[in-house]
Amino acid sequence: MPIEFEGVSFSYGEGGSKAPALQDFSWSLEDGGFAAIMGRTGSGKSTVLRLLCALAKPDSGRISIDGRDVFSSLPRRELRKMMGFVFQFPEYQLFETTVMREVCFGMKNLGFPKAEMEENARWAIEKMGFDFEAVRGVSPMALSGGQKRRVAIASVIASKPKILLLDEPTSGLDPAERRKFADILRSLNSEGTTIVMVSHNSEVVCETAKDLLVLKDGKKWKEGPVCDLFSSSLSAAGILPPPAFALSSFLRARGVDLPPCVREEDFLSSLLEAQRRRKNGSR
Repeated sequence: MPIEFEGVSFSYGEGGSKAPALQDFSWSLEDGGFAAIMGRTGSGKSTVLRLLCALAKPDSGRISIDGRDVFSSLPRRELRKMMGFVFQFPEYQLFETTVMREVCFGMKNLGFPKAEMEENARWAIEKMGFDFEAVRGVSPMALSGGQKRRVAIASVIASKPKILLLDEPTSGLDPAERRKFADILRSLNSEGTTIVMVSHNSEVVCETAKDLLVLKDGKKWKEGPVCDLFSSSLSAAGILPPPAFALSSFLRARGVDLPPCVREEDFLSSLLEAQRRRKNGSR
């Protein structure tokens, strides 16, 4: 389902104490897209997500999903079914006694039939990398931090939303858990889920997203394919390049024949190819 913001402005607070969060913001994402949103703290990243899922209403402008206005044409129940929102540190919201009950909770509130709930719960739990039978009866509180995060996200994707919103989904995770999440997000997107992800981690963004939106002072500063944007400097928006790009740039400056690489796998394959050419005398 395509997403579109048209001339959207939003401020927090009331009266004379209003603080602008977004100013005349226009942006669109195609059906099945995967966009990351980056920028400094306070640039408006999380506000975009809150407006999109109708947790806040814009002061002006229009937000639409599949051509339908989020606030005037989409009933809230329908919006909740089509969209899943993973807040930052979602594991803090876990409360059910078992993983199965936790993952089914949201679907129960949306009125899913029992058989469909159980089928979807199995799919979501396994999608997040768990052995379903091994964890279904386990308390979420008994799991590690990364596993709790995956259970929390399983509870969101179990209803199979067409649009998935994520606010810093890998924050606080170790590298191994971050890689698992990257694989899971790529898989969900390849199956047709439209994803909008706020992140400060350039490495995670490069490993997952197709497009990048950079916000600065509540305005759209840059947008485009991830690889294209990271090939130029984003430091003015407080964004550092991913390690692969920094290292490939360092080696290129010292005469190594490498293309600019933003993804780790691209860097490694390019480095191996450069070594092969050098051995063959065609440096």
